[in-house]
Amino acid sequence: MTEPILDQVVSAVVSSKRYGTICPDTIRRIAARELEAEPHASVKTLVKATKRGLHQICGAFDQSPDYQSAYQQLEAAYRAGFRTEIEAACRRVLALHSSTRERLPILDQFYARIFQVTGQPGSILDLGCGLNPVALPWMGLAPGSRYAALDIDAAGIQFVNRYLRLAGFEPLARRQDILACPPGDPADVALLLKTSTTLERQEKEGTVRLVEVLRAPFAVVSFAVKSLGGREKGMLARYRRQFQAMAEGRPWQIEELAFDTELAFVVKK
Repeated sequence: MTEPILDQVVSAVVSSKRYGTICPDTIRRIAARELEAEPHASVKTLVKATKRGLHQICGAFDQSPDYQSAYQQLEAAYRAGFRTEIEAACRRVLALHSSTRERLPILDQFYARIFQVTGQPGSILDLGCGLNPVALPWMGLAPGSRYAALDIDAAGIQFVNRYLRLAGFEPLARRQDILACPPGDPADVALLLKTSTTLERQEKEGTVRLVEVLRAPFAVVSFAVKSLGGREKGMLARYRRQFQAMAEGRPWQIEELAFDTELAFVVKK
């Protein structure tokens, strides 16, 4: 009886304008959680609860950007071929989402410091990528490097693949729920940038479970240290304690990198 109910919930949510591009596996996973919590709930109630859960993980911060306009800006800059224009266009696009916008002040040092620890990667797995692939000009990847980017929103993934082609990379972005189906891609470095908080909201110790199964010797887990309004609110200390608790007792080597707007932990497994 459970599967038919879940099918109805997924169908209703997918048909909505706001969540029509979200990975069905994500919708089903959240709907299943709501059904477990309230086994006798009606389909209508479950649809509302599932949408509420989706809002918490993918709709609470920003409206979807105008991907076509963003791509046109990037295309014009890459066509011109000047690094300064490319970086300026990438910065404008990264500013379209709060997560990557917060990273702009530290962008010139962020990846450089991470790769000092990991070594310059030849392959990257970017989990919950959002607009982060547009930061490629600051990563210094060699031609032929592999950049696989995963997220749950089909519209964002389509944009990322267009950008990867434009930047000279194979279009390896795909829609995938990393909790329901952890990726098996081999990579030198896996990025979970500001992803852990959302994962933990959905599944306690989801971050640890994911890091442990990744086929990458290094995983970078980061947290925002200021609110969307720019206030610190003790976030740095809180997330440091939270990650230390996650990592306790695990055979990981961890290097902490503190930036003005972000706290990153480079995990060597």
